[in-house]
Order: sequence, then C-alpha cells, then structure tokens
Amino acid sequence: MERKIRMVHSGCIRLLWIFSISIRAHAASPSTQKCDEALATPLSHSAFSSSSVFTTGYAPEYAKLNRRGGAGGWSPLDTDHSPWLQVDLGSRKQVTAVATQGRYSSSDWTTRYRLLYSDTGRNWKPYHQDGNIWAFTGNSNTESVVRYDLQHFIVARFLRFIPLDWSEEGRIGLRIEIYGCLYWADVINFDGQGVISYRFKTKKMKILKDVIALKFKTGESDGVILHGEGQQGDYITLELRRGRLLLQINLGSNQYGSILGHTSVSSGSLLDDHHWHSVVIERHRRNVNFTLDQNTQHFRTNGEFDHLDLDYEARVNGFSLPRYLGYVRF
Repeated sequence: MERKIRMVHSGCIRLLWIFSISIRAHAASPSTQKCDEALATPLSHSAFSSSSVFTTGYAPEYAKLNRRGGAGGWSPLDTDHSPWLQVDLGSRKQVTAVATQGRYSSSDWTTRYRLLYSDTGRNWKPYHQDGNIWAFTGNSNTESVVRYDLQHFIVARFLRFIPLDWSEEGRIGLRIEIYGCLYWADVINFDGQGVISYRFKTKKMKILKDVIALKFKTGESDGVILHGEGQQGDYITLELRRGRLLLQINLGSNQYGSILGHTSVSSGSLLDDHHWHSVVIERHRRNVNFTLDQNTQHFRTNGEFDHLDLDYEARVNGFSLPRYLGYVRF
C-alpha cells in the first residue's frame, strides 16, 4: 500500500495540499470521475515540438497514439545526440499515466525513455520513482501500446519524452498519449485554530512506501505541517522548527525498549523568508530520501521495522507546536 501526498504552502502559511492513498496513484479531484482522460489526442499540431526531425513526414505533430498521418510518428535526426519530444498541454494538468507506441508500419520504436515535466517549458524536472530518476520501459515493436500508470501523479503543463534506447532494427520512433485530468485547487483559510483531517478508507494503514512532495513559502518559523500516528507508536511528523524543516519518523519500537525506531532529520535554515522552498520525501521500507531545494539527504530509519502503521487519519495544521495561520489550497 502506498501513500501519496502533495503539498504546497505559502503566505503566513498557505498550503496546496492534495492527499491520496491508493495501491497506485489517484489524483484528488472534486469530481467523482476517474482522472484518466486522454490529454494529448485533442491537442493541435502546434502543441507538439521536438529537438529535431528526421524529415518532414516525421514531424512531432504525427506522434499521437494510433495515428498514421505523415510517416506514422516522430523520429529525430540520426545525428541528434539529445533527442526529445515535447507536448504542451495548454495549462497545468494532473498527469496520472503515459503510453507509447512505435512509428506506424516501420522498424522504428523506443525501448526505454525518461519523462521530464515543467510548468514553464524552461526549467525541467525528471520523474522520480523509488528515489531514482525513473527510466520507463518502452516498446518492442511498432504497433503494441505500452502504458505506464505513474506511481505518483505529477502536475505540469509541459512534458518531454527523452528516448534512451531504441530498436536495433531501425531508429527512434515514437507515438505517445498522456492521461490525466484538469488540475483543481480550492482555498481554505486557517485562523490558527482549525485542523484538517484526512481519513483513510480503512481504520489502520500498513504503509511500505511514502511519497511526499511540497513547496512552501512562509513568514512563520514554527508549526506542524503534517502528522499521523498509530496505536503501536508509529508516527510521521513534518514541521518547521526555528526556521528549519524537521522530519520525524518512527516505524516502530518494541515494548522492551531494545529496538528504538525514532529517527529525526533536519534540513535548511531561515526557511521563514517568504521565498518558495521545494521538499520531496520518498521512503521505501527503511530507506528515505529527504530533499530540500534539490539538496538530498539519504538515510535509513532506526530500528528493524519496515512498515509505517497509521490509524484511520492524518492531520494538517498543528499539534504540540503552534498551528499554522493562513490558507490551505486543495
């Protein structure tokens, strides 16, 4: 079972918080519909661009899944040593899956690729999974569609497919689809007294993996951002303390005290400077990557337990430390 969290906060404290728990990533949305719409197919030709084009019929606008126009897909120049295919979704979208296909009726397909995403089309982030820049398995022939449901969804306007390996019988060939839905956000005002609770579908959660991604901007130096705990003593807490970001996690201690699971790691300073700071926490069993503004600490939690056992809810906005004042955007 995985737990997926995305948060952003700013202002006195302003949070963008999307919380979902699922076997695989599901986007939080005010709609009951599944976040699985085809986003690339309806786009105009101008939404597609690339690092280069083999010849006119191999242009990026022909890279839509199952289409046969032009030469049946996109291919770059053979001399292009850093090829990419880019899609402009027009506005920020929640992306939950991608799919690839080779160039129609050819020997050209992509066997392995990376995915980059951006809000501006200038600054790019690679898709990460299990603490690593992820390489997706692509195609082994020209017609079969290979779909990959993202372990945790991303929010972006621009996506780039970066071919890493391709057909030994031909060259890079690519047709793609991107799945997701509109990106929604609502705002809730905090007066320092409120608490937001997210209740799980089951009363107890036994979690092997966690993905927490957030951006924050604040003038407050102290306050709890997120806290969840279980009856067995497990907990996870993310907080600001004297302008430093503090992550505390306990996967379990035994009743005799011979196994102590508490682990505490801090990062940064003067984070109450009204500037945006980016945080990503990825845990797989006892292995944790804790990233603040692209500076990553790798550590293993104390103790011998692998799962985070939580009760039926997790809370945002304050416990023992001062509660946040400001806004929460969902």
